[in-house]
Amino acid sequence: MPHFLDLFLTELQEKRDAFRRRLTGEESTTLDGLLKKAFQKEWRDLPQEKSNDLRVIAVDSGRSTREYTPGSFMYICRASAITSWGQTYRRISSNAHMITSTREQLIDLASIRSEHIEHQVALEAVQEASNVDLILLDGSLYGRITHVPIAFNYPGERDLYLRYMQTFMQLLEECRKRKILILGISKDSVARHLTRILLESLKTGILKDFTPALSAPESDQLAQLFDIEQKQSLSARSMVKGLPLSSEQKELIWDFLHELRRPRPDFSLIYAWAETAGFTTPIEPYPAVPLFKYESKDPAAYVRRRFVNAYNDYDHEEDFEQWAIPVMKDFFQISTFVTFCAKLAHNDTPMRIDMPAFSAGLPTRISQLSTSRLLDPPPARIAEVLGILRSEYGGLELYNVYLVKADQEARLPMSDVRTLYEPLIEKELKIPLIPKRRERRVRHA
Repeated sequence: MPHFLDLFLTELQEKRDAFRRRLTGEESTTLDGLLKKAFQKEWRDLPQEKSNDLRVIAVDSGRSTREYTPGSFMYICRASAITSWGQTYRRISSNAHMITSTREQLIDLASIRSEHIEHQVALEAVQEASNVDLILLDGSLYGRITHVPIAFNYPGERDLYLRYMQTFMQLLEECRKRKILILGISKDSVARHLTRILLESLKTGILKDFTPALSAPESDQLAQLFDIEQKQSLSARSMVKGLPLSSEQKELIWDFLHELRRPRPDFSLIYAWAETAGFTTPIEPYPAVPLFKYESKDPAAYVRRRFVNAYNDYDHEEDFEQWAIPVMKDFFQISTFVTFCAKLAHNDTPMRIDMPAFSAGLPTRISQLSTSRLLDPPPARIAEVLGILRSEYGGLELYNVYLVKADQEARLPMSDVRTLYEPLIEKELKIPLIPKRRERRVRHA
C-alpha cells in the first residue's frame, strides 16, 4: 500500500486502546470517576448574551523565520490592531543574525519579538483612540509572565525580554488607569490550572479515607508521595504494594501518582466530560516557575546574573542598570491574573480566557499570592465577559469576529516570505538569498 498505510494500520490495530485513550483524553482509570465528578462541580452554565456596542481593539501577530546557507537566519514579525470603528494599526519588526544558538531558541526569539510588537501596536491604538472599552489579544495573558527572562545571545536583542515585559506592563497599566477591559483568548491551551487544583482537592479526601488503615509512618510516606512538589521515587510502586490496603485502593493511589506526574490539560477534561456549553470556575493561578518565589527579593542581582550579555549593547553599564533594574522590580510586583475555560457552543472546542485580576475587582499582586486558588463564587465581571464574548461569537469557524479579522490581517504565510519579502531583500541589498537545503526541499515539494 502507498504511504506506508499497511504498516501504519497494523500498528494502529496493535495500539488501538492506547490511541483511543490518549486521543480522546479518557484514560479510563480508577481515578477518572472521582476526577469527572470533581470537574462537573466546577462546570457552570453560560450567562445570557450581552448586547455589544463596545469600542473594541483586537490584536494579533504573524511571524516567519528563515535559515540561509552562510549559517544565518532572519525573522519577520508583523502585528495588527483592528478596531470596531474601522481603523487599523500595524507594526513590523525584522532582523537577521548569524546563528549562535539552537533552532528552538531562534523560534523563541521570534515568538517573543512577535508578542512584543503586539504590546506596542496595542499601546499605540489605546493611546491614540478615545473611549476604548475592550482590548482582545490572541493568546494567553497569564502565559506572558511565565517566561523566564534571560538575555538572548544576539546583538541588539539581548535585552528583548526586558523590553517585552516593560511594554506588557505599560499596556496593563494603561488599561487599569482607563478602566479598559483587556482579555487574552487562547484557542489551544495545554494549561493544567484546574486539573492541578482538582487533584489537590482529591488528594486531601483520599488521604483522609485511607489514613485509618495505616500506621503513622505509612501515612507520612503516602503523604510525601502525594506531594505534587516531590519527584516520585523509583521505589514508589513497591511502597504502595506494601500498604495494608485493598487492591482497588492501591490501584487508585497508583493512578493518582501517575496523574500527578503528567496531569492532563484542562482542555482534556472539557473534551471528555463537558457535554453542554459552559465555563469552568475561574482560577487565580500562581506561576509554577520558581522565578517569583526565589528571585523577587533581589531584582538587581537577577539582572546582573541573567542579563550579563545585555551589557554589551550599552556604552555604559550604569545606563543599562538604571533602566533594567526598575523594570525587573516592577515585573516582580505585576498583577495576578484570572483564567478560566469556556465552550460557547456545546459542539465547539473550548477556549481559555485570561484577564488581569484588577479587571475582576481583585487588587492582588503576584507577590501577595502563594498558591493557585479557585474563585468561587466567580467575580461578577466574569458573567459580563462571557456575555460580551457570546455576542462576538460567530460559530465554529468564527470564534471571535474581531480576533479572526486581526488574524487575517497579521498572518504571515511562508509563501509571502518567498514571493514578496525575499525578492525585495535581494533587490534592495543586491545579494542572493540561498535558503538552507532543508528549506529548499520544502519550497519545491
